[in-house]
Amino acid sequence: MPHPDLVLGLDVGTTNLKCLALDEAGTIVAHGSEPTPRSHPRPGWTDFEPGRVWEAACRAIRAVTAQVAHREGIKGIAVSSLGESIVPIDAQGRALAPAIAWFDLRTIPEYEWLRDRVGYETLFKVSGLNPDPMYGLCKILWVKHHQPAAFEQARHWLQFADYVAYCLCGIPATDPSMACRTLAYDVTRGTWATKILESAGVAPSTFPPVRKSGTPLGALTPASAAATGLPQTAVVSVGIHDHVSGAFAAGGLRPGLLFDSIGTSESLISVVQGPLSDPRIAEHGLAQGAIWIEEPTCYLTGGLQTAGAAVEWFRRELGGKAGVAELVEEAASADEAVPVFLPHLVRSVTPHSDARAAGAFIGLKAATTRAAMFRAVLEGLAFEARAIADAMVSVAGLPPFQDVLTIGSSLENRLLTQIKADVYGLPVKINPVRETVSFGAALLAGMGCGLFADATAALRVARREEIDVAPNAERSKRLQTRYEEVYRELYEQLRPAHHRLHALAR
Repeated sequence: MPHPDLVLGLDVGTTNLKCLALDEAGTIVAHGSEPTPRSHPRPGWTDFEPGRVWEAACRAIRAVTAQVAHREGIKGIAVSSLGESIVPIDAQGRALAPAIAWFDLRTIPEYEWLRDRVGYETLFKVSGLNPDPMYGLCKILWVKHHQPAAFEQARHWLQFADYVAYCLCGIPATDPSMACRTLAYDVTRGTWATKILESAGVAPSTFPPVRKSGTPLGALTPASAAATGLPQTAVVSVGIHDHVSGAFAAGGLRPGLLFDSIGTSESLISVVQGPLSDPRIAEHGLAQGAIWIEEPTCYLTGGLQTAGAAVEWFRRELGGKAGVAELVEEAASADEAVPVFLPHLVRSVTPHSDARAAGAFIGLKAATTRAAMFRAVLEGLAFEARAIADAMVSVAGLPPFQDVLTIGSSLENRLLTQIKADVYGLPVKINPVRETVSFGAALLAGMGCGLFADATAALRVARREEIDVAPNAERSKRLQTRYEEVYRELYEQLRPAHHRLHALAR
């Protein structure tokens, strides 16, 4: 019996690197995972060391290739990743400095300098983004100001999907979904924003060519083949941003659909007809992005930086010896006297773009239990997702959502999905694939090496029966009342105190 042809998808996430092998029928035949290496050189700072991330990527890939009987049948690989964190490499492809984590706020001074020099409105109009310190160009400027030797030697600036692909095949490239996370990509023209880069003092030539996701780049280098266990004939294809990869694989890139991708962070995405020009979009922390899988497409997105991170924070700091599953079980019966949780544990993005925002529990009493507090965390995440979705409708003018599709931790944390359905007042569908993001990258690899003729053929094998979670009428009414009467105004009510605390802590 002949061995099946396979493709690999690798996702470089904030917490883990995940790799899987997919056959031409869409069956996952192997998978591997490695923790994402991180360092904390100062309090509040987080770096990704590029060399260590590459080594972890090799281990995750080797964990997959070790499960494959006929490695020569592996025809291709593509990479998805977190956005905003950016790696400078020299002419020999060596990483010159650590990549600042997307959630690291040390770049606030660089952002303020860029905003004052270029103009907030210009940055929004060109990039489609809510101008913010987290984007890649602000991190490049931090390197310029604090590590000038690395800045001067940089031949290319690559985000992690592009950096790992470069390590695999030696060819620099990116796609629109990654490019638009830099604040230096013209979302309307589909090119690098030369005037913004020149105003910032960054050479446009140091940014890689922007290509369609799934475009074949080339075969593996001998060194990367040896490091990963992949055959040197395997084709490396252009990858994609992680949340968009999950949306693609799950069939979430449909107009009118609200797609909810939950990991360490959370991103809500909806496809739009083209770039939107209303400046209120940026003021409310909404961003626009570009996708190029079949035809160039635009999307609107809003997000929360601490979604799964808030759940993990509670488990680590307040959960004692309990795991998340035990906390969820406790919270399922804690439906009374639940406090309200504001989940801005790092900052707020949408609908209030505020780097000085903070989290809070409101309504704690002596009788408040751990179970009630954890349920408050889940309800707070659902309330924040509802606030983001409301902003997408009221500010951006999208029609009210009727369909919600989710991936990520929703599969394991069914209580959170039920609470979201109740808060939305809408049924929520769960895609049952556990590693949807790396699955999407594998589909792109299949398109690049010819295993799948096009995106339509790739999505045909990706199709899965979704799990429906319907709202409970009684709980939905109660939770929507809490959202309308308490949560919606909570950020504004606490903002002065949080800003004063931020100033006192400096």
